[in-house]
Amino acid sequence: MASHVPPSGTLGGIVRYTVELARALERRDDVELHLLASPEAAEPLADLLQCHGRVMTIPRIPAALTPAVERYLIGHRLNGFDVVQGAKHLIPRGIAGRSVLTVHDMLLFDRPQDFPATKRHLLRQPYAASLRRSDVLVCVSAATEQRVLQWAPNLVDRTTVAPLATSPTLLTTPAVPVEAVAGRPFALVVGDSQPRKNIATVVSAWRRVVESRPDALLVLVGPPPWGQESYGPDYAGLSASGHVLQLTGIGDGVLRWCYENAAVVLAPSLAEGFGLPAVEALDLGAPLVTSQDPALVEASGEAAEHLPAEDVAAWARSALANLSTPRHRGLEARVTPTHGPRTWDDVAADTVSGVLGG
Repeated sequence: MASHVPPSGTLGGIVRYTVELARALERRDDVELHLLASPEAAEPLADLLQCHGRVMTIPRIPAALTPAVERYLIGHRLNGFDVVQGAKHLIPRGIAGRSVLTVHDMLLFDRPQDFPATKRHLLRQPYAASLRRSDVLVCVSAATEQRVLQWAPNLVDRTTVAPLATSPTLLTTPAVPVEAVAGRPFALVVGDSQPRKNIATVVSAWRRVVESRPDALLVLVGPPPWGQESYGPDYAGLSASGHVLQLTGIGDGVLRWCYENAAVVLAPSLAEGFGLPAVEALDLGAPLVTSQDPALVEASGEAAEHLPAEDVAAWARSALANLSTPRHRGLEARVTPTHGPRTWDDVAADTVSGVLGG
């Protein structure tokens, strides 16, 4: 189910997950992949499959109504399939095949205030029903699996874990320099501006950093704003003085350059389902500092420094230390204590194994 994928195939982590998993499943000899798409994205997704006959479309409807339509009105169209996988929050009612739901996080329940009112009210109940009634729940991390089981312990026999991987396009696209950085030492934060991302703590820490390193720059990379935003009280002043740079809607080439040239990547999030920027940073050889969020610690292990999420002084000290330490440039293979270097073929293999064994 890929109706949330736009024609470009890019827009946030769940879109990237869906596209990369689809590519990896399509490479397998034991899977015949079909996709359910929006009318606008049907042709690009058919190109991914190299087969227009394996793409179905949902009706043209307002985005706010899509969860209800997918949950309650299209199940009968999917009864010819052995497995139906919801890649984003929902599984249709009434399907005859095995129902598989990818669980990216439990934030709709843990932090509903971060979401627009329409999403909170229209998606939360269908998501809860999909979690309870799916045959298999594919969790993107052990931390997310644990959170699911705290919410509903009776689901223990239905969960499996398939950790994510860095996008191959990010690893292979040529790096594109950011002229605005102009050779300055910089720290990098990758993610949206929601309060749970805790950008405010890093921005406040950065005010202390520039007192000692007035040449240093904080680069914030993320998608266009959605939902509630939080940059903290120091953002406007630091942005006006040229000590904070916001990059929005960038391509993989620019993102790769940022990872490969940052003095340090900072991941201060209060709550994550997986924490893909942490894995991307390590796969591209960047020093990494994360919060103590369980998913971020799981994804990065001993390869990163872990700090209390809201300890401004600790984030400032760590940033200054990394700005003063030369780093090795370029792509590095790595092995984490959790699951070693991964590819999307590994993600697909874990997903198929979880579906068959669930």
